[in-house]
Amino acid sequence: MPSQIDDMKALISRRGGVARGNRYGVHFTHPSIKNGASGNNWLQSGHDTWILCTSVVLPGKRISTTEATHNHHLSKKPYGAIADEVTMTFLLTNDYYIKKYFDMWQEMIVDTSGRHYKAFYKQDYCTDVLIQQLSPSNDVIPGYTIKLTNAYPITVSQVDLSEGSDGMMEVSVTFE
Repeated sequence: MPSQIDDMKALISRRGGVARGNRYGVHFTHPSIKNGASGNNWLQSGHDTWILCTSVVLPGKRISTTEATHNHHLSKKPYGAIADEVTMTFLLTNDYYIKKYFDMWQEMIVDTSGRHYKAFYKQDYCTDVLIQQLSPSNDVIPGYTIKLTNAYPITVSQVDLSEGSDGMMEVSVTFE
């Protein structure tokens, strides 16, 4: 009888190795600027998010169910699917480049500059976001890719400043 360790090694080898959580990339396409917002703080390069993103969560998916009775037996029946929100964490540079980007994007969603907040049309501020877990053998070929369709930032986290902070600063962004 072959050993289970040999079986495990063979299986992992056939599947290209073990997935690594530190090999990933995040890419945004820019939403269109239709509501008069200035484009000065838009990302200057698509690689900026790849470089500054320090962590990302691949979303899960839940099946929505309802309880139904059939022949006196209670069972759950699926009727839809719900995707989880996605949280990404970005390294802050001294000019707060990435935070300004997401602040401006949120202003494209709800204009808070006036006395009355104005919400814009979803088609004007949504975009696609690609999250790729890169294969260990090649930085270019993704092992797993997920596309967030019509994504937009619903939360940009606070940035904590304190006298005792001496490390790198980060900002977290949650997408719908």
